[in-house]
Amino acid sequence: MAQMSDEEFKAEQKKFTRYHNILEWPLIIFFFIGIIAAVLNVTIGGFTPVLWFVLSFWFVLVIICMEVSMIRANLERKRGS
Repeated sequence: MAQMSDEEFKAEQKKFTRYHNILEWPLIIFFFIGIIAAVLNVTIGGFTPVLWFVLSFWFVLVIICMEVSMIRANLERKRGS
């Protein structure tokens, strides 16, 4: 990975934070839809409650991968300085 200047790093950090915030909303929505579907014992949109939880777990994995990428970029930037 190429070394980033401070300005490039701040821009990347801002972009990661924006994506992180955007991905939190579907995570919360799918999780609560899964809880509601499980409590009411219904399928919503043809999806069982387990599938709603799997969808929310996918968003958790994406957010974790983004955070790990940001940590890696930060460590590489510090090592290069």
